[in-house]
Amino acid sequence: MMNQNLKKEILKTIEISKEAAKNNLDITLECYIEILSRLEMLTYLLMTEDKK
Repeated sequence: MMNQNLKKEILKTIEISKEAAKNNLDITLECYIEILSRLEMLTYLLMTEDKK
């Protein structure tokens, strides 16, 4: 089981990464969607990790 403080910090970092991607005008829409989908998958894996 993952330490709850570590999990909280990782989730916070994911949110910051989403905002950074949204605010970066130099990336294409395709890249932005790819970044978001990977971050969403990481969030899902973190949230379901405790249920194993």
